[in-house]
Amino acid sequence: MHNSIPSGYDPVTFNHWLWFKYQCSECTFTEFQRIFENIMKRSNPKFMQIRPYGNIGDRKCDGLYFAEEPSTVFQVYSPDTLTLKEVQDKIDEDLTGAYEHWKETLKTWIFVYNVRRGLAPDVPKTLYEKKSIYPTIALDHLSNDGLWEIARSLTLQQRCEIFGAPNGYEHLFLFAQLAPEEVKKHLDTDSFVLVQDLLSPISIQAVSEALNPAKPFGAPFFIRPTYNTLPWTEAAIQQQQMVKEIIAKGRDLIPRYSVFSLAPIPLVIHLGFLLSDRVEVNYFQFDRDTSSWKWPKSDKIDLNIQVIGLPLETTEEPLEVAISVSLSAKIPKSDVKEGAPSANVFIDVFVEEPDIMWLRSLKQLAKLQQVIRDVLSLIRTKVPSCSQIHLFYAGPTGGAIVIGQQINPRMNPPVDLYEYSRQSTPRYQKALTLTGELS
Repeated sequence: MHNSIPSGYDPVTFNHWLWFKYQCSECTFTEFQRIFENIMKRSNPKFMQIRPYGNIGDRKCDGLYFAEEPSTVFQVYSPDTLTLKEVQDKIDEDLTGAYEHWKETLKTWIFVYNVRRGLAPDVPKTLYEKKSIYPTIALDHLSNDGLWEIARSLTLQQRCEIFGAPNGYEHLFLFAQLAPEEVKKHLDTDSFVLVQDLLSPISIQAVSEALNPAKPFGAPFFIRPTYNTLPWTEAAIQQQQMVKEIIAKGRDLIPRYSVFSLAPIPLVIHLGFLLSDRVEVNYFQFDRDTSSWKWPKSDKIDLNIQVIGLPLETTEEPLEVAISVSLSAKIPKSDVKEGAPSANVFIDVFVEEPDIMWLRSLKQLAKLQQVIRDVLSLIRTKVPSCSQIHLFYAGPTGGAIVIGQQINPRMNPPVDLYEYSRQSTPRYQKALTLTGELS
């Protein structure tokens, strides 16, 4: 499974580089020195980490190679602001002090610096001039960019010990170290976790409990488009990009996705639409009574999903079809007509006793999936010139994901999604249109 780790452009290395550049820009002197030490001691185990000790201090040494042989002394400098005189004074003081303390073994002295916008030209000149004063010592310098090149050459494990595993790529590190049979075991049971919590925060602990004994691949992916400040379409474009990146990360693994959603219905259906039915999805539904995402053990499962209003005869007219799905509450036909006044055909998918707690089992989602698939197939058969589908949904988020997965932009006409508000007129307002391109 080593081939699962990207070659060429490596997003993990790029993530580490961004982290390194950010730290170099924002860190204090002490923090930069710690980064330097962590990189150098992994690059060469003979590197000695030096700390000030009592009244002898650090003997003008921030890091050392070979204390009892020809030695290399490092001096680290990371100012908030850089002035030429301060740098020259720093070199004078530290090089002189290092020579006094280490002259019997000192062979190389390296000035390590972290500056935001490069050195003044007189600084390299100062180092060059010092060579005439200390002819037996090789003087050199190492910038933060040079330090990164050392970090880049470390193994992936070593870099992750310093920078951490980039969020979303933990599974790559896991699989890189597993035997093929162990990888298959993980792929058979575990999943990416997608958390869409726009209406209320979702507890990751509750997510883990719902997945048990399976485990997630790495950290959860949070899908949080800013729908409350952006138009629906722009929020959907944000969500589309998020899902695209998530799927790209796991493309080589062909994983399943466990979806936990508390979000506005149009964006939940849109999430299912983006995932499509070409990937395997584990569905979860929040149980308000137990505050849990675990599926309840219940014998009372309503699998009787009915459909009325299906067209019985084939027509070539370019009609518009309205589909209402009533699972948690009954959607009045009057609301559908007000929301979609151009609709000609009205199909009602419903259960006898709609309720917010209707969804109690994955079997119900499987039945809903089949019913919606059959309805869309019949529309293609009986109304082949259908120009628009208007979808009205009152039901749980798990059902919204399932419905979205059944909408294929290559086989179905554009599908309008509606958001319900009792205070609106009409109560169902168009939010999104699902097509090959968002509109």
